Amino acid sequence: MNWKIELSKLIEKSGYSHIEIYARTNIPVATISNMSNKRHKYLTCEQFILFKLLFEETYQALLDNLFGKEAFSKVKTVEKDGELTKMGSYFTDKYKYEVFPKKKLVDCTDIKSSRIDYLFTNSFENIRIDEITKLELASGEKIGSFSKLFFSHVQLNSEKEYERLLKEQRQKNNQANERRKKTEK
Repeated sequence: MNWKIELSKLIEKSGYSHIEIYARTNIPVATISNMSNKRHKYLTCEQFILFKLLFEETYQALLDNLFGKEAFSKVKTVEKDGELTKMGSYFTDKYKYEVFPKKKLVDCTDIKSSRIDYLFTNSFENIRIDEITKLELASGEKIGSFSKLFFSHVQLNSEKEYERLLKEQRQKNNQANERRKKTEK
């Protein structure tokens, strides 16, 4: 199953125009256009959550619609080598001792080691939905739990903000159309 095709279908079936989706979600119109045309490279967790809210889908249902029910079936849970002792907890807290090696996480998720380093030490805001889902499964967590933990602030715009952004975008579109008409003459 190709998530780009499925997302394009969902956008088309939704009945929302691209500027309406932008006004509700703050996802740029150009990005939405790329998604509709299946040219968007990856779907971030934040974008996924915004579409989940916009389309009023459950987390699992949207994940299944985009990726298929078996998409993450090959992700294995990282085997823990046992409970930490008091000393193990001390070294984990004080010196960032690894409870399970990153290599195990890479093997279980097929996420590159350098990508895991980037997500864990630099910035996780642009994590893709497939990556966060793999990390949840490998950690033995419930699907959607990391999204709730790290992206609980993500929400659709208020009705007032929606109306303001919609009006603004329509004005920009009208101005662009006027400029095009002038250059065509």
